[in-house]
Amino acid sequence: MTFKQVVHFVALLSVCIVNLMEIYLLSGFSFYCNLKIDNLLTLMRFFILLFAVLTRSAVQAQHPLVGTWEMVSIKGIGAEGERFSYDTSQVREIKIITPEHYMLMAYTVEGDSLVFNRCYAGSLQLDGNAYIEKPLLSSLPIFENVKSNFFWKVDKDRFIQSGTFTRPDGKTVILDEMVFQKVKTENKYDTNPAIGFWQLQSTSYVNFDGTKGSHTNETRYHVITPSHWMRISHRDGKFQHAMGGSYTMKDGKTYPSIDFSSTFTGPPGKIEATDVVKGDKLHASGMLDAGGTKLTWEDVFQRK
Repeated sequence: MTFKQVVHFVALLSVCIVNLMEIYLLSGFSFYCNLKIDNLLTLMRFFILLFAVLTRSAVQAQHPLVGTWEMVSIKGIGAEGERFSYDTSQVREIKIITPEHYMLMAYTVEGDSLVFNRCYAGSLQLDGNAYIEKPLLSSLPIFENVKSNFFWKVDKDRFIQSGTFTRPDGKTVILDEMVFQKVKTENKYDTNPAIGFWQLQSTSYVNFDGTKGSHTNETRYHVITPSHWMRISHRDGKFQHAMGGSYTMKDGKTYPSIDFSSTFTGPPGKIEATDVVKGDKLHASGMLDAGGTKLTWEDVFQRK
């Protein structure tokens, strides 16, 4: 459904609601057509919720930057004035963009291995071809509180980012051109209710050895798209971990794949999760089976 179709649909629903309320008010009888004011309020709440879901889906499908991207090449001028140019034989980067937020994870290539370099997440503003990132959380302090002034363009399945960002130390990095390729997967779940950008409120867990724990002092951002997920966590003000990948869904269960991580060097085991959205809250529970020993968790997130 396109954004224009959503607007027309909601406008039609609004007319219906107004007409129903006029019937109720003019009739003076709550039994008219078996409608009561509580019924109307419930109906209005349903349409408002439906409007929010459809609008979010339309916006996500509308802007060409929304999606998961993998860097192809980058060139520019570093903070010390040095020229640089890299491709996927030297660095790797995955970037997720939503209508209002972004998250990325980068690696350096060392032989046949990928070595974690950085991860950060933040909000973004899109105004014409202007693209401004505002970091909220980073694995490296140098990438927090940076000021960016980017521009974007999309050519088929390629996203080209250019511009500057200024670090907290006042030094500026110039991006002549940073080219991304859109990541495509066999599985895509546009109606997944957990799609969005979420901030952790609380977590409880049972470790592999049976010990239990819970805390509310972790800052974690978790992003879910129709095809991918990614998260970054700080605890007690220090970077803890970052990970992400694709996922599949079946019979109300989600099966995430950890395709990239700051800690794991390979798949840690089978993951099965259940995501339940209640208003602006995401209740996420799950289990990691690492060959006989299991880790379970229950997390509560707030939509950002």
